[in-house]
Amino acid sequence: MRRSAVRSSEMIRRSIFGQGASGVRQLASSFERMPVPGVETDLLQWLTPEGREAVASAGVRRHVGAGGFIFQHGDTGRAMYRVLEGTVRLSLMRTDGQQVIFALFGPGECIAASSLIDKHPLPQTAEALDDVQLQVVSAAAFSKLREDHREFENALLQLFARRIQTLSMQVGAARLASLPSQIALRLLELAKRDSTGRLTVKVTHAELAMFVSVSRQSIHRIFKSFVAEGLIALHYGSIEVLDLEGLKAEADFL
Repeated sequence: MRRSAVRSSEMIRRSIFGQGASGVRQLASSFERMPVPGVETDLLQWLTPEGREAVASAGVRRHVGAGGFIFQHGDTGRAMYRVLEGTVRLSLMRTDGQQVIFALFGPGECIAASSLIDKHPLPQTAEALDDVQLQVVSAAAFSKLREDHREFENALLQLFARRIQTLSMQVGAARLASLPSQIALRLLELAKRDSTGRLTVKVTHAELAMFVSVSRQSIHRIFKSFVAEGLIALHYGSIEVLDLEGLKAEADFL
């Protein structure tokens, strides 16, 4: 990475992690400013039409069927992947089968860009939860975008800043929040508007349990409480957020 980009990344890191509890409090309050919950990380939002066209022409389309691996933990980073359709799960599994889920990425979100910059092996495994269509930007095309389009470099910094903010919130919640607050935060992170305008989360009880490292029984008990409070409704294959402000209040752990 260029020296200026390294300095910018260091400033981002210090601004988020150097503030302790006050930094986490600031991030928690950011939920109040979101028109919908979740951290949208489509880097195209920070690009001009010319920059978007450059990114679109730099990649090739790839299909990955449900259950297929896009890359695995320890692989060498060979490309940046932008999700066009479907859902990608980012996780890590021990040899004994114990698994933790880091994130679910949907359309517009990018993964594996950081390994093209720091050249480190990929730290997680990416798996298609359903039929996934990807835009694959090779390492060479990625480098050319950075060299030819300064706005692409700036968009990457915005992307990494958003990811650091999300990570900071998750670390703060894991250390300070009750289990109901942790689950509410995860629901807010994962919620998306569907085609009808409803706010939904497409995640199973088992997957959410792996997000927060608890049993499915604990998830079921808390969901039952959330349903009774009118915060959510449970549907086959999805969770609908009924009371957004109420769920934000549940997620406020400071």
